[in-house]
Order: sequence, then structure tokens, then C-alpha cells
Amino acid sequence: MKNYSLYLVPGFLTDKTIYKDFLLDERLKCKVLEFIAPLDKNEPIEEYAKRMAELIGETENIVLLGTSFGGILSIEIAKHISVDKLILVSSVKDRSEMNPLMKISNSSKLLDFIPDVVVKKAIETGYSIGSKIVPDLKEIKSEEIGEMIHGIDGKLEKWIIKKINNWKGENEVDDFLHLHGDKDSVFPLKNIKNFVLIKDGNHNMIMVKSQEIRDKVVGFITKK
Repeated sequence: MKNYSLYLVPGFLTDKTIYKDFLLDERLKCKVLEFIAPLDKNEPIEEYAKRMAELIGETENIVLLGTSFGGILSIEIAKHISVDKLILVSSVKDRSEMNPLMKISNSSKLLDFIPDVVVKKAIETGYSIGSKIVPDLKEIKSEEIGEMIHGIDGKLEKWIIKKINNWKGENEVDDFLHLHGDKDSVFPLKNIKNFVLIKDGNHNMIMVKSQEIRDKVVGFITKK
């Protein structure tokens, strides 16, 4: 069995917090690829991914795992380095699997006219309200998650929304595992192809079904 190095890529509005259990799992040699600041509001995701790829120390036996937008970013990172295996969690492999509302042409251009601080405040307010009434958010509510949400600056989030809206890439890694929940409301299951089902999994399943997901990740990485 190869000695793989597993790199974890967070999703929109998240950071290493969502991978806490992964980092404590003795079966996994892993580290989190934290987001870096975009060079400017129009930096292409391809160039951003290239800069992210430069943060990876190893040159062989690399496994990328990306959650939500992190999956999209992992697909783009894999175009700049040699990746042995790719794991997508609650994500998409190409534009055809995206929620139709996310694909409306130029729908994110309005963000250019909204100050970063306004975007930050809107997201914080949305989480504060949603964590009290939205089931998917209520189940992950914690002090750590609150700190994660309040740690955003608005600038990165605007950039990510625009990149998702305009993304036209696709997965080029042959050896991949796509884990997807049947209750994912962000990327509905009906649009997803060639996946492994996580029953009762929603878009937050990387946290609420961590054990099941980690078991499947270990099995995928160690299979011959």
C-alpha cells in the first residue's frame, strides 16, 4: 500500500474547523489547505488553483479531498500537480451537476457593487437567524462554527460566489470517489452522477456524518 498524503480543502464559508475529526483520525495522514487571498476580484479560479497547488509539499502519492466549493477547487488544483486520487464530498464534478440557479449567466456581477463589509454582515446575520430555525444549521451550531462564520471578511466570499457562478471546468482525475448525500439541498442528488450515497446526508455531512465519511475515505485510499 502506498503512503498517501491527504490534503483537505474547505468549502464556502468554512475553514479547517470542518475537518477537526479528520485531523484527529490516526488512520489518516492529512493536512488542511487553507484558503489564500485572491490577488484581485477577477483572479481566474485556474490561476488561484495554481497558487494553491504550490502550497503542497509532496510531489507524489497525493490525495485531494474537497468539500462543496473545495471540491471544485480540488479539481482545478489537480490540473497543476500530479494527483493520484481525488475525493469529492457534497460537491460537483462538472457544471452539469450544479444547481441550475448557480448557473444563471452573470448573476453574480451585482456583487461587484456591494461592499465586502455588507456581504460579511449579511452572511453573519443569515447564520445567526438560520442556526435557530433551519434544521441543517441547527445541527451544526456550536461555538467553533460560530467563530468560523464570524471570521470571514466578505472579500473571499464574493470571489468564491463569482467563481462558482462562472465555473466551466470538469474532473480529469480517473481515480476518484464522490460522496454525496440524498438530502443535499445545495447540490441536489438528482443532478449528480457516478457517486457513493451517504443516506440522510445533507450539505453539512462532512461534520454530522464524519465517522461514516472517514471510513469510506480510508477504504478508498487503502484499496489496491
